[in-house]
Amino acid sequence: MKVVYHCFGGAHASPTAAAIHLGILAIDRLPSLRDFKKVPYFDQITNLEHGRLIKVGDDHLNNEIFILGRRNSAQIAINIIKEFSKINGVNPDDYLFVDCVQLYNPLMITGGFSSRAMGLVTIGRPLVTIGTLLSFTSLVKKVKKTLDFLEKRSK
Repeated sequence: MKVVYHCFGGAHASPTAAAIHLGILAIDRLPSLRDFKKVPYFDQITNLEHGRLIKVGDDHLNNEIFILGRRNSAQIAINIIKEFSKINGVNPDDYLFVDCVQLYNPLMITGGFSSRAMGLVTIGRPLVTIGTLLSFTSLVKKVKKTLDFLEKRSK
């Protein structure tokens, strides 16, 4: 299965969820600010990468884990991925799309916009990191639900 964690820009919530899924960030405690430096693609995705599936790794069940920045076009992006999968002989049901947008908070939005859109990384990155910490428990719940689904599916 291909698990796609997706959010507006693909730079914060979805990489954090993917890192939790892959065990890069511990599921049982809040990460430190330094721990976010270990998260692949955290605060690194640019506008040019929106709409691209970016593979982050493979989980313990051999599922491929991806992130996707899809702006305000979640359903369009998902439909395009599924249609191209069909064209290329891949079963579109082999994709699991996990929406991380609803986990945003004002610090994530302000910090993410400052860092990614305005290029003010020194101001934006600390704000978005603190905002991501505030959403971390919700991200963990979403990832646990995803992992439970995948575990049941693999049996």
